[in-house]
Amino acid sequence: MSSPVWGRGLWISLFQDRAVQNLLERNPENALEWLAYAQALDDQNPTTKILFARAYRKSRDVEQAYSVLMKYYELAGSTEEYLQEQWLLKAQIGDNADLQKHLSELLIKDQADMQDICETYVNSCILNYQFNDALKILELWEADFPEDPLPNFMRGKIYEHERALQDAIKEFQKTLDKDRTYAPAAYSLARIQLTLKKTEAAMKYYQTTLANTKFKSPAKVGLARCYRLLNQNQKAKQLLLEVLEKDVKELQKEYQVMGEPKFLANSAAHLEMGTLELTAKNYEAALKWLEPAAKANPRDLGIKNALAIVYSRLGRKQEAKELSQTIKETNNALAEIQDLLDQMRKEPPNPELRFQIGKAYLKYISEEQGIVWLNSVLRSLPHHRGTHIELARYYEQNRARGESFERLAKIHREKANALTKKTENSPVKSDQK
Repeated sequence: MSSPVWGRGLWISLFQDRAVQNLLERNPENALEWLAYAQALDDQNPTTKILFARAYRKSRDVEQAYSVLMKYYELAGSTEEYLQEQWLLKAQIGDNADLQKHLSELLIKDQADMQDICETYVNSCILNYQFNDALKILELWEADFPEDPLPNFMRGKIYEHERALQDAIKEFQKTLDKDRTYAPAAYSLARIQLTLKKTEAAMKYYQTTLANTKFKSPAKVGLARCYRLLNQNQKAKQLLLEVLEKDVKELQKEYQVMGEPKFLANSAAHLEMGTLELTAKNYEAALKWLEPAAKANPRDLGIKNALAIVYSRLGRKQEAKELSQTIKETNNALAEIQDLLDQMRKEPPNPELRFQIGKAYLKYISEEQGIVWLNSVLRSLPHHRGTHIELARYYEQNRARGESFERLAKIHREKANALTKKTENSPVKSDQK
């Protein structure tokens, strides 16, 4: 007769194997469910912990991934698996220095994880505007896994970043040629078609997206926009109401799955609903949607533009004037960022360019992207005073958001003060501000 412990071990291994298979199939949600079964049988199993860390990372829950990785460390110490997952987790939020250093040995050593490693590294390169490095890895990845649609999808994202829309369209179409159910590619094609003002083509791809994913909200918002542009406002409103019923955290996950920044989830449906009412000249109704959208996503230029029009139509001239000034500053910042990014193509490691881009992103466009750019400065110049000042100010202003913000505020303020004191005592003044 088998012992209960031996039988339990078999079940744990079975659940772990199912989780691994789901991770290989890029289905971290199902992997988490299998790992929950394994954990119920033994909550101190190191293999379950490291797989949990990987599943949370792949589902973009960085805080949970970090927390469970620390629990693994307490159980197993600094193993090779721990170090690899730590490098991948850091790369997930834009710090790919360690992963880059060990990339060659990892790709040679660990064919089982090669696609995960490549995906994480390429995503991190995109965050850091290291497009040439990303394209090289994508070429190797596609050569080893020619049937995998993801290299084409990620190449399409890079081309879209570089505003090479026709090249992006070709790569997203190749993605669908390999896997016609790959919803993020259809969604990306729909978004580009809307940019090109091809509403009917966009509708087709949004409908393809809806048919092939359970994460439907981003495509519903996009399709609602198409209906609005075609003067089918009731159909648009119905779709938006379905999205607005959802919890914002669930929406954030859906937008990330589609390859979008999660902050769009905070306001996309509100903005589209407000635009519907604005188009119908229902200015008070539009205001009820646009003001919460502006609060949820204060850096969104589309919201600012719509809100400025509403304020003007309602006779709120001072608010319209102030917002118009902000819009002008944001457009100037966007133009400046584009000039700096163009320079980055010629000299990607330049920390001063990265500092200026990070400041502009943080103030006008995206907190998340701004933080990535500023942290990239510190990887090459850890004593860059201006960067520590910007980060200290940001984290101090957002202390209420959690302990990590409080901790980072203290770290960067102490470094900024020390560097300022050192600069004041130095006979040669630094120009880092």
